[in-house]
Amino acid sequence: MSDKIIKGVVKGIVNEILYFADAALKSGAVNVGKQLTIATRDVNQPSEVDLGTITNALKNGIMATSQDLMEIGLERVKALSPQDQESTISEKSTQTPQSEEGK
Repeated sequence: MSDKIIKGVVKGIVNEILYFADAALKSGAVNVGKQLTIATRDVNQPSEVDLGTITNALKNGIMATSQDLMEIGLERVKALSPQDQESTISEKSTQTPQSEEGK
């Protein structure tokens, strides 16, 4: 493999990681915030909020976030048609350093 192909693959991976990190932070903040709001709304007095209530709210928010991330990932995979995936893979796997120079 040429350095150009490797750099392209690494750049694509980094972009996907950044995309999912951004999505995770946004979704996580929203979901955990909702769960904490629900947990404190159910309690009559602020002094009744205990560590278990906060822990459960965080756990539920994180679970909702992971479901959101799975949906986002599936949507991104489905956005690429099978033909696009095959042609991209076959182009990259059949390229030689000589054929890249002609581009």
